[in-house]
Amino acid sequence: MIIIDVLGTPAPKGSSRAMLIGGRARVIASSSGANAKKQAAWVKAVQAAAKCEVITGPVWVSVTFRLARPKHHYGKRGLRESAPLHPTVYPDIDKLARTTLDALTGLAFEDDSRIVSLYVGKQYAVPGRAGAMVKVGAWLTETISESGKRAFFDLWESERAA
Repeated sequence: MIIIDVLGTPAPKGSSRAMLIGGRARVIASSSGANAKKQAAWVKAVQAAAKCEVITGPVWVSVTFRLARPKHHYGKRGLRESAPLHPTVYPDIDKLARTTLDALTGLAFEDDSRIVSLYVGKQYAVPGRAGAMVKVGAWLTETISESGKRAFFDLWESERAA
């Protein structure tokens, strides 16, 4: 198993839209100069942290994003009681995952099409620890026993609970 701890501000990948132009379907990528810079910084941080061997074949991936809390969550005495426990706001979890998985393609796994199981979560970070914890492992369906499968799903459940 590969464990990659990335420090930085996770940045989502933009959306794209399909449009008919001249009777032909065209995909138009969203473009925001500010977000492009944030994406580039996040991709650079992910790739710098990914000092590992490429896993070939099918893989499972677990990504837990750690997002910085907004300043209004804090009062004079620290974290406000009214501050939410979980980040149920922007950025969208699927777009964060897309940016991160694309950045890891060719570094941790051959291609993101090789991912057969994916867990993604987001939580608020301890101050100064914004980023992501990425775990990648080989999916060994041919050799894994029932107890091994249970161990994988126990690991997966513990990631969700964390």
